[in-house]
Amino acid sequence: MNRKTNDILFLIGITLLLIGAFGLTFTAFFAIIGLPIFIVGIVLILISKRKQKTKALWILGSIAAIIAFWPIWTKINTIEPETYLVPDDFSGKIKIIYGLECGIKPKLENGRRILEIPNDGILFVNYEFKSGIIDHEYYSIDKKGGRVKLERYENYEKGTKNVPGIGFGASGNFPGKMPDGGFSSESPLTIHYSEFQVIRDSTVKYDFKKERKFDSIVRSRIENCK
Repeated sequence: MNRKTNDILFLIGITLLLIGAFGLTFTAFFAIIGLPIFIVGIVLILISKRKQKTKALWILGSIAAIIAFWPIWTKINTIEPETYLVPDDFSGKIKIIYGLECGIKPKLENGRRILEIPNDGILFVNYEFKSGIIDHEYYSIDKKGGRVKLERYENYEKGTKNVPGIGFGASGNFPGKMPDGGFSSESPLTIHYSEFQVIRDSTVKYDFKKERKFDSIVRSRIENCK
């Protein structure tokens, strides 16, 4: 390997190492791609003819940077912890609608927002939706205030686990009106929501009519809230 090829190999290795380190540290969704890039960068640096001290400095320095900045990035991107209190006889979908003046301001308990879910499963809150790393806890609560923690519902071929439990959650939006008369999620009038399910049966069935009726009620209540 001549010197020019060695220098190119080393520089490519450093570039991939830094790109991979950035992906692993600051861009969570890029981590799956960032790790292979990081590893390829390490390999290229190792097979180059640079001094062992130089190789170690770049590789160990990048690893140390990831270890140092990952907790900082995680803290910055973790949204405020939330605890959901669900009536002990509730089953079905729960929808949280954000950024409405008629929405509640949740109380705080040990540094966590407490969201008390009403019997119809629809809760309006006055704070804006934020994406990021979530820290959610779910509890079934009885009329005396007793709480039982609900874990993530899991459905396997050989049976279910954690019933009752919390089913798949997601976030979305109701697109707002644009100046041209159309609707877009980019509109400042867009309403954001998140949703999840409380499952109290080992068998989960999708009811299209029930889902459509639920969403219709949500939209109607949003209009009344404006």
